[in-house]
Amino acid sequence: MQIKFLPVKVLCLLIVFSSNILAQQQPENPGFELWEEFGIGPDTLEPVDWSSLKSSDGGELINMVIPQVWEQTTDAHSGLYAVKLINMPILSFVAPGTLTNGRVHATLPPTDAYVYTIEDDPQWNTPFTDMPDSLTSWAKFLPQSADIAHIIAVLHTDTAKIFDTTMTNWVAVANIDISQETGEWSQFSAPFTYLNGETPEFILFGIFVGDAENSTVGSILYIDDIELIYHETGQEKVINNNPYDIYMSGSQLVLRCEPNDIKEVSTLEILDNMGRIAWKEQFSPESLNTFNLDISPGIYICRISGRNHFVAKKIVVR
Repeated sequence: MQIKFLPVKVLCLLIVFSSNILAQQQPENPGFELWEEFGIGPDTLEPVDWSSLKSSDGGELINMVIPQVWEQTTDAHSGLYAVKLINMPILSFVAPGTLTNGRVHATLPPTDAYVYTIEDDPQWNTPFTDMPDSLTSWAKFLPQSADIAHIIAVLHTDTAKIFDTTMTNWVAVANIDISQETGEWSQFSAPFTYLNGETPEFILFGIFVGDAENSTVGSILYIDDIELIYHETGQEKVINNNPYDIYMSGSQLVLRCEPNDIKEVSTLEILDNMGRIAWKEQFSPESLNTFNLDISPGIYICRISGRNHFVAKKIVVR
Protein backbone atom coordinates (compact mmCIF):
# COMPACT_ATOMS: atom_id res chain seq x y z
CA MET A 1 0.00 0.00 0.00
CA GLN A 2 1.48 3.38 -0.99
CA ILE A 3 1.70 5.88 1.87
CA LYS A 4 1.27 9.57 1.20
CA PHE A 5 1.69 12.64 3.35
CA LEU A 6 -0.74 15.55 3.40
CA PRO A 7 0.38 18.68 1.53
CA VAL A 8 1.64 21.48 3.77
CA LYS A 9 -1.24 23.77 2.80
CA VAL A 10 -3.78 21.15 3.81
CA LEU A 11 -2.03 20.63 7.15
CA CYS A 12 -2.10 24.34 7.87
CA LEU A 13 -5.80 24.56 7.03
CA LEU A 14 -6.52 21.60 9.32
CA ILE A 15 -4.64 23.21 12.20
CA VAL A 16 -6.32 26.61 11.77
CA PHE A 17 -9.75 25.04 11.34
CA SER A 18 -9.34 22.90 14.46
CA SER A 19 -8.12 25.78 16.63
CA ASN A 20 -11.05 27.94 15.58
CA ILE A 21 -13.88 25.49 16.17
CA LEU A 22 -12.70 23.59 19.24
CA ALA A 23 -13.10 25.85 22.26
CA GLN A 24 -12.72 22.88 24.60
CA GLN A 25 -10.03 20.24 24.66
CA GLN A 26 -10.09 17.41 22.14
CA PRO A 27 -7.78 14.45 21.41
CA GLU A 28 -4.65 15.19 19.40
CA ASN A 29 -4.86 14.19 15.73
CA PRO A 30 -8.36 12.70 16.30
CA GLY A 31 -9.00 12.05 12.61
CA PHE A 32 -5.61 10.36 12.03
CA GLU A 33 -4.78 12.64 9.11
CA LEU A 34 -1.16 13.16 10.21
CA TRP A 35 1.39 10.30 10.05
CA GLU A 36 5.11 10.05 10.78
CA GLU A 37 8.11 7.72 10.84
CA PHE A 38 9.12 6.53 14.30
CA GLY A 39 12.45 4.80 13.73
CA ILE A 40 11.72 1.62 11.80
CA GLY A 41 11.75 3.05 8.28
CA PRO A 42 9.70 5.05 5.77
CA ASP A 43 7.34 2.16 5.07
CA THR A 44 6.18 1.89 8.69
CA LEU A 45 4.32 4.93 9.96
CA GLU A 46 2.28 5.71 13.05
CA PRO A 47 -0.36 8.43 13.34
CA VAL A 48 1.15 11.53 14.95
CA ASP A 49 0.56 11.60 18.75
CA TRP A 50 -0.51 7.93 18.72
CA SER A 51 1.51 4.73 19.08
CA SER A 52 1.20 0.95 18.92
CA LEU A 53 3.15 -2.23 19.63
CA LYS A 54 6.31 -1.60 17.62
CA SER A 55 7.09 1.59 19.58
CA SER A 56 6.52 -0.15 22.92
CA ASP A 57 8.80 -0.04 25.96
CA GLY A 58 9.68 -3.72 25.43
CA GLY A 59 13.03 -2.96 23.84
CA GLU A 60 14.51 -3.45 20.37
CA LEU A 61 14.20 -7.24 20.29
CA ILE A 62 10.52 -7.38 21.30
CA ASN A 63 9.63 -4.50 19.00
CA MET A 64 11.35 -6.26 16.10
CA VAL A 65 9.60 -9.60 16.71
CA ILE A 66 6.15 -8.32 17.59
CA PRO A 67 3.81 -8.08 14.58
CA GLN A 68 2.52 -4.86 13.10
CA VAL A 69 -1.12 -4.69 14.18
CA TRP A 70 -2.10 -1.41 12.53
CA GLU A 71 -1.89 0.32 9.18
CA GLN A 72 -2.82 3.55 7.50
CA THR A 73 -5.92 3.21 5.33
CA THR A 74 -7.66 5.48 2.84
CA ASP A 75 -10.97 3.82 3.75
CA ALA A 76 -11.83 6.77 6.00
CA HIS A 77 -15.02 8.17 7.47
CA SER A 78 -13.81 11.69 6.66
CA GLY A 79 -10.63 13.26 5.38
CA LEU A 80 -7.95 11.19 3.67
CA TYR A 81 -6.97 8.58 6.25
CA ALA A 82 -8.15 6.37 9.10
CA VAL A 83 -6.51 3.64 11.18
CA LYS A 84 -7.02 -0.07 10.54
CA LEU A 85 -6.24 -2.34 13.52
CA ILE A 86 -5.81 -6.11 13.10
CA ASN A 87 -5.36 -9.00 15.55
CA MET A 88 -2.18 -10.84 14.54
CA PRO A 89 -0.57 -14.13 15.66
CA ILE A 90 2.65 -14.16 17.68
CA LEU A 91 4.06 -17.53 18.73
CA SER A 92 1.13 -19.34 20.39
CA PHE A 93 -0.57 -16.06 21.36
CA VAL A 94 -2.60 -13.33 19.69
CA ALA A 95 -1.36 -9.73 19.60
CA PRO A 96 -4.48 -7.55 19.70
CA GLY A 97 -4.72 -4.62 17.32
CA THR A 98 -3.78 -1.77 19.68
CA LEU A 99 -3.57 2.00 19.52
CA THR A 100 -2.91 4.52 22.29
CA ASN A 101 -1.93 8.13 22.79
CA GLY A 102 0.33 6.90 25.62
CA ARG A 103 2.87 4.08 25.37
CA VAL A 104 2.43 0.33 25.10
CA HIS A 105 3.99 -1.87 27.78
CA ALA A 106 4.57 -4.97 25.65
CA THR A 107 5.28 -8.35 27.19
CA LEU A 108 4.43 -12.01 26.86
CA PRO A 109 1.89 -13.27 27.46
CA PRO A 110 -0.18 -10.40 25.95
CA THR A 111 -2.57 -10.62 28.93
CA ASP A 112 0.13 -8.86 31.00
CA ALA A 113 0.49 -5.96 28.56
CA TYR A 114 -1.11 -2.54 28.99
CA VAL A 115 -0.99 1.04 27.72
CA TYR A 116 0.01 3.88 30.01
CA THR A 117 0.80 7.56 30.41
CA ILE A 118 4.34 8.64 31.27
CA GLU A 119 3.69 11.88 33.13
CA ASP A 120 7.20 13.36 32.82
CA ASP A 121 7.69 12.62 29.09
CA PRO A 122 5.63 14.72 26.62
CA GLN A 123 6.11 12.07 23.92
CA TRP A 124 3.95 9.67 25.91
CA ASN A 125 1.29 11.88 27.50
CA THR A 126 -1.55 14.22 26.55
CA PRO A 127 -2.17 17.05 29.05
CA PHE A 128 -5.88 17.46 29.67
CA THR A 129 -7.85 19.41 32.31
CA ASP A 130 -11.40 19.62 30.90
CA MET A 131 -14.35 17.48 31.99
CA PRO A 132 -16.23 16.16 28.93
CA ASP A 133 -19.58 14.42 29.19
CA SER A 134 -19.07 11.65 26.64
CA LEU A 135 -16.76 10.01 24.12
CA THR A 136 -17.69 9.36 20.49
CA SER A 137 -15.94 7.69 17.59
CA TRP A 138 -16.68 6.46 14.10
CA ALA A 139 -15.80 2.82 13.51
CA LYS A 140 -16.21 -0.31 11.41
CA PHE A 141 -15.76 -3.68 13.07
CA LEU A 142 -15.21 -7.04 11.39
CA PRO A 143 -14.82 -9.57 14.24
CA GLN A 144 -13.80 -13.19 14.19
CA SER A 145 -15.57 -15.44 16.69
CA ALA A 146 -16.82 -13.45 19.71
CA ASP A 147 -14.27 -10.62 19.72
CA ILE A 148 -15.35 -7.30 21.26
CA ALA A 149 -13.63 -4.05 20.29
CA HIS A 150 -12.95 -1.43 22.96
CA ILE A 151 -12.39 2.33 22.73
CA ILE A 152 -11.51 3.53 26.22
CA ALA A 153 -10.67 7.02 27.50
CA VAL A 154 -9.42 7.66 31.04
CA LEU A 155 -9.05 11.11 32.58
CA HIS A 156 -6.43 10.91 35.29
CA THR A 157 -3.74 12.53 37.42
CA ASP A 158 -0.06 11.52 37.55
CA THR A 159 0.60 8.19 35.77
CA ALA A 160 -2.22 5.79 34.88
CA LYS A 161 -2.70 2.71 32.74
CA ILE A 162 -5.33 0.71 30.85
CA PHE A 163 -6.25 -1.87 31.95
CA ASP A 164 -5.95 -1.32 35.69
CA THR A 165 -8.10 -3.25 38.17
CA THR A 166 -7.27 -0.70 40.88
CA MET A 167 -8.06 2.35 38.67
CA THR A 168 -5.11 4.14 40.29
CA ASN A 169 -5.24 7.93 39.70
CA TRP A 170 -8.39 7.67 37.56
CA VAL A 171 -10.74 10.67 37.62
CA ALA A 172 -13.20 9.45 34.99
CA VAL A 173 -13.60 6.70 32.41
CA ALA A 174 -15.62 6.22 29.21
CA ASN A 175 -15.72 2.88 27.42
CA ILE A 176 -17.23 2.07 24.03
CA ASP A 177 -17.75 -1.65 23.45
CA ILE A 178 -18.48 -2.84 19.91
CA SER A 179 -19.68 -6.44 19.87
CA GLN A 180 -21.57 -6.70 16.58
CA GLU A 181 -20.17 -6.75 13.06
CA THR A 182 -20.46 -3.30 11.51
CA GLY A 183 -19.44 -3.19 7.86
CA GLU A 184 -20.34 0.46 7.31
CA TRP A 185 -18.98 3.49 9.12
CA SER A 186 -21.10 3.98 12.25
CA GLN A 187 -20.87 6.37 15.18
CA PHE A 188 -20.55 4.95 18.70
CA SER A 189 -20.63 6.82 22.00
CA ALA A 190 -20.36 6.30 25.76
CA PRO A 191 -20.69 8.64 28.75
CA PHE A 192 -17.86 9.47 31.10
CA THR A 193 -18.30 8.12 34.62
CA TYR A 194 -16.65 10.48 37.10
CA LEU A 195 -15.15 8.77 40.14
CA ASN A 196 -14.28 11.86 42.15
CA GLY A 197 -14.19 15.65 42.01
CA GLU A 198 -10.49 15.97 41.12
CA THR A 199 -9.33 17.95 38.11
CA PRO A 200 -7.63 15.65 35.59
CA GLU A 201 -4.10 16.30 34.35
CA PHE A 202 -3.99 13.90 31.39
CA ILE A 203 -6.20 11.87 29.08
CA LEU A 204 -5.23 8.33 28.09
CA PHE A 205 -6.81 6.36 25.24
CA GLY A 206 -6.66 2.61 24.78
CA ILE A 207 -8.13 1.16 21.57
CA PHE A 208 -8.17 -2.62 21.22
CA VAL A 209 -9.62 -4.98 18.61
CA GLY A 210 -10.29 -7.66 21.21
CA ASP A 211 -9.80 -8.71 24.82
CA ALA A 212 -6.22 -9.58 25.69
CA GLU A 213 -7.27 -12.99 27.04
CA ASN A 214 -9.61 -14.00 24.23
CA SER A 215 -8.63 -12.13 21.05
CA THR A 216 -9.02 -13.98 17.76
CA VAL A 217 -6.61 -13.71 14.85
CA GLY A 218 -8.06 -11.78 11.93
CA SER A 219 -10.51 -9.45 13.70
CA ILE A 220 -10.33 -5.94 12.19
CA LEU A 221 -11.33 -2.53 13.56
CA TYR A 222 -11.35 0.71 11.56
CA ILE A 223 -11.24 3.92 13.65
CA ASP A 224 -11.73 7.57 12.65
CA ASP A 225 -12.90 10.92 14.02
CA ILE A 226 -12.67 10.49 17.79
CA GLU A 227 -14.41 13.35 19.61
CA LEU A 228 -15.20 14.43 23.15
CA ILE A 229 -18.68 15.88 23.75
CA TYR A 230 -19.38 18.71 26.18
CA HIS A 231 -22.65 20.15 27.46
CA GLU A 232 -23.52 23.26 29.44
CA THR A 233 -24.16 21.25 32.60
CA GLY A 234 -20.87 19.60 33.49
CA GLN A 235 -20.21 16.55 35.61
CA GLU A 236 -18.25 18.52 38.22
CA LYS A 237 -21.31 20.15 39.82
CA VAL A 238 -23.14 16.84 39.92
CA ILE A 239 -20.33 14.78 41.36
CA ASN A 240 -19.81 17.20 44.26
CA ASN A 241 -23.47 17.01 45.24
CA ASN A 242 -23.42 13.44 46.58
CA PRO A 243 -26.48 12.68 48.72
CA TYR A 244 -25.30 9.12 49.48
CA ASP A 245 -22.97 7.47 51.91
CA ILE A 246 -21.77 4.46 49.89
CA TYR A 247 -19.86 1.52 51.34
CA MET A 248 -19.57 -2.28 51.38
CA SER A 249 -20.65 -4.33 54.42
CA GLY A 250 -19.57 -7.90 53.79
CA SER A 251 -21.06 -8.86 50.43
CA GLN A 252 -23.72 -6.15 50.63
CA LEU A 253 -23.59 -2.71 49.06
CA VAL A 254 -25.03 -0.15 51.45
CA LEU A 255 -26.46 3.23 50.44
CA ARG A 256 -27.46 5.71 53.14
CA CYS A 257 -29.15 9.02 52.48
CA GLU A 258 -31.48 11.50 54.11
CA PRO A 259 -35.07 10.59 53.20
CA ASN A 260 -35.79 14.07 51.86
CA ASP A 261 -32.67 14.28 49.69
CA ILE A 262 -33.81 11.83 47.00
CA LYS A 263 -37.46 11.31 46.10
CA GLU A 264 -37.19 9.70 42.68
CA VAL A 265 -36.60 6.23 41.31
CA SER A 266 -32.87 5.82 40.69
CA THR A 267 -30.69 3.39 38.76
CA LEU A 268 -27.80 1.58 40.44
CA GLU A 269 -25.06 0.22 38.15
CA ILE A 270 -21.88 -1.62 39.04
CA LEU A 271 -19.18 -1.24 36.36
CA ASP A 272 -15.92 -3.14 35.98
CA ASN A 273 -12.54 -1.54 35.23
CA MET A 274 -13.39 -1.43 31.50
CA GLY A 275 -16.60 0.48 32.13
CA ARG A 276 -18.84 -2.52 31.39
CA ILE A 277 -21.99 -3.01 33.45
CA ALA A 278 -21.61 -6.06 35.72
CA TRP A 279 -24.79 -5.52 37.76
CA LYS A 280 -27.79 -3.19 37.46
CA GLU A 281 -31.01 -2.48 39.36
CA GLN A 282 -33.59 0.26 39.75
CA PHE A 283 -34.67 1.27 43.25
CA SER A 284 -36.68 3.83 45.22
CA PRO A 285 -34.23 5.50 47.61
CA GLU A 286 -34.88 5.21 51.33
CA SER A 287 -32.76 6.24 54.31
CA LEU A 288 -31.06 2.83 54.08
CA ASN A 289 -30.77 0.66 50.98
CA THR A 290 -28.87 -2.64 50.83
CA PHE A 291 -28.07 -4.75 47.77
CA ASN A 292 -26.58 -8.22 47.50
CA LEU A 293 -24.06 -8.02 44.66
CA ASP A 294 -23.72 -11.32 42.83
CA ILE A 295 -20.43 -10.47 41.11
CA SER A 296 -16.82 -11.65 41.28
CA PRO A 297 -14.44 -10.07 43.82
CA GLY A 298 -12.58 -7.01 42.59
CA ILE A 299 -12.63 -3.23 42.33
CA TYR A 300 -15.69 -1.73 40.66
CA ILE A 301 -17.38 1.61 40.03
CA CYS A 302 -20.72 2.10 41.80
CA ARG A 303 -22.80 4.49 39.68
CA ILE A 304 -26.15 5.91 40.80
CA SER A 305 -28.23 8.09 38.51
CA GLY A 306 -31.63 9.71 38.57
CA ARG A 307 -33.42 12.59 36.94
CA ASN A 308 -31.58 15.19 39.04
CA HIS A 309 -28.50 13.46 40.39
CA PHE A 310 -25.48 11.43 39.34
CA VAL A 311 -22.99 9.83 41.74
CA ALA A 312 -20.04 7.48 41.22
CA LYS A 313 -17.61 5.88 43.66
CA LYS A 314 -15.05 3.07 43.63
CA ILE A 315 -15.96 0.05 45.74
CA VAL A 316 -14.13 -3.16 46.64
CA VAL A 317 -16.11 -6.40 46.42
CA ARG A 318 -14.49 -9.20 48.43
